[in-house]
Amino acid sequence: MNWKHYKNLPEKEKREEIYYIIGLDIGNDSSGIAFYNIAENAPEIIDLSGGYGRPTIPTAMQYIFESKEWVFGEYAILNRGIGREVTLTNLIERLGNSEYVDIDRRPVSLINLLGSYIKELLSNVKNINPKAEIAGIVASVPSYFSVQAREELIRAFKNAGYEKELIALVSDRECVFSYHYKDSAKAGEKSLLIDYGAREIRGGVYSRQEDGTIKSLSSLFEDAAGSRMIDIQVKKLFTDYYSVNNPLQTLDRDTEEQISAFTYQHKDILFQKAIRNKPAKLYFNFAYPPFQQTITAEIADQLTDPFRKSFNQFIRQVLEKSFSSKITAADIDVVICIGGGFEMLWVREAVGALFPQGKLKVYKNSKAITAMGAAVAAAQMLGVAKGEAASVEDKHQLAVDIGLQLDKRFIPLAECNSFWWQSHPTRLFIINAGVAGEDIPLTVMSRSPEDETKILSEVPLSGLPERPKGTTRLGVNLRFSSDSEATLAIRDLGFGEFYPKTDYEQEILIKI
Repeated sequence: MNWKHYKNLPEKEKREEIYYIIGLDIGNDSSGIAFYNIAENAPEIIDLSGGYGRPTIPTAMQYIFESKEWVFGEYAILNRGIGREVTLTNLIERLGNSEYVDIDRRPVSLINLLGSYIKELLSNVKNINPKAEIAGIVASVPSYFSVQAREELIRAFKNAGYEKELIALVSDRECVFSYHYKDSAKAGEKSLLIDYGAREIRGGVYSRQEDGTIKSLSSLFEDAAGSRMIDIQVKKLFTDYYSVNNPLQTLDRDTEEQISAFTYQHKDILFQKAIRNKPAKLYFNFAYPPFQQTITAEIADQLTDPFRKSFNQFIRQVLEKSFSSKITAADIDVVICIGGGFEMLWVREAVGALFPQGKLKVYKNSKAITAMGAAVAAAQMLGVAKGEAASVEDKHQLAVDIGLQLDKRFIPLAECNSFWWQSHPTRLFIINAGVAGEDIPLTVMSRSPEDETKILSEVPLSGLPERPKGTTRLGVNLRFSSDSEATLAIRDLGFGEFYPKTDYEQEILIKI
């Protein structure tokens, strides 16, 4: 159904049980679905595990050559190393690059593959009601999502057959705030939002304004301490156990894939309360001969101690590096904890050591909160839930691309939706003209998602070494000092052996 048609239905028809309003969270690590229960005026998670207590499933899909079929979710992880297969993970992270994947000797667009995953994911709505009709969908996306990544995700929904049901792509933190403020909203409340995901830890301090908008006071992320890094360390531990117990066997691809599946099955044991009472015994039944390994609380603590320290330091940085004024733990009214990382005991203990229990919002299923918030936002947009979907005002994020206009081409230096305080990559470009002592014009521009451009600065490059056409290769980097000011650093990188790089460097102040 077209969501615009549903929105215009009479109130009584909107509340018929056949219609489902869906919130969807497709994460790099796992995905979840929630629907808005109109009768109860509350979102509910859809259990994707078939009643086994894990309502989210891995964002993974696998092509099996022998049967020429696709499998999705947990089976795609556990089936690794069993035979010939192609396993795809981190699907969201890979958007925005026009990526193709080789499947059975033919290139297939990642967009088409993600569309198949979305279609499979949304088929679970039929498990609630075989006659279910999806009236509207809000999909959560990372707050740092690029414009191109958004466009590719929308195309994936179109390929899945849900283009007309997709209301909007809403940032993950706005989905969380839609859930947090669904029942009551306190103006002036300062919240610390911590999202401990697979890719990174993201944190920010937010203040709810009188008009209902949520102002970002600080926003940081740390990609060296995401739960994916813990997975890597656990896999290394299990690989070492395997190698010690099987010194004569080579660690081939199939064995590595089986260790990856074993890691997925058993990693949670290392970080839960039970291991503190008695050691855990893990059975490596895929090895020949099989063996068992005892994991003690001391081993688990050694694994997590560096991550615990990094986590604590990150929280302090989020508070201290507020771009308005320094914020202390005492200034925070509520700490909202989401993401799969909070399913680990040590993470809950770490945040509990920094804030009193009365301020903590640590949910039973921390992965599902974003999907439930997306369902609330969808219901609010369709007029069946009170209030309006949460809106975050964040001046730390760039609203436009910023780059160079060169030979009628736009070369982005900092992308829309990225944070200005990030380290933006150095871009390389070649001047398609000879340099003979004259100044080279350089235009710095901004480009909006609607493709509207604006000239920010027109400056000449002077003093470049003399070279023939096409042999002046420059590296350009944009470094921000605030949301309104940046420095453009330009260096000569040389061109092969005939034109080695020089000490040439020029810096230009840019007002945004």
